[in-house]
Amino acid sequence: MLKRAKRRYLAIEADSIEAFDSRELMETIWTAIEKLYGEYGASQTGLSLIRYNADRKQVIIRVMCDAVDMLRTAVATITKINSKPAALHVQMVSGTLKALQRKTGGIAS
Repeated sequence: MLKRAKRRYLAIEADSIEAFDSRELMETIWTAIEKLYGEYGASQTGLSLIRYNADRKQVIIRVMCDAVDMLRTAVATITKINSKPAALHVQMVSGTLKALQRKTGGIAS
């Protein structure tokens, strides 16, 4: 019998004066992971965008449970998004979207 893959949801906030869209953000995160861990490592993350709030510059990302530390490390190395100065901060990690929303006070909405 196959085991069900465990995933985690991360609430991430972007600290930037400039505006950017979700595609630019995800490309930046993916590139940071590839630089640190290579294509094979990046493929193991199961990275997926769940929600993006451009006004609040907040994003919810789903990642495989084993790759949470990889994602946190990669996010910490980001200093620019599409050549615009920016920093990303992981606010919360949770096993479900419902718990993440409850813990963060509604970021996931």
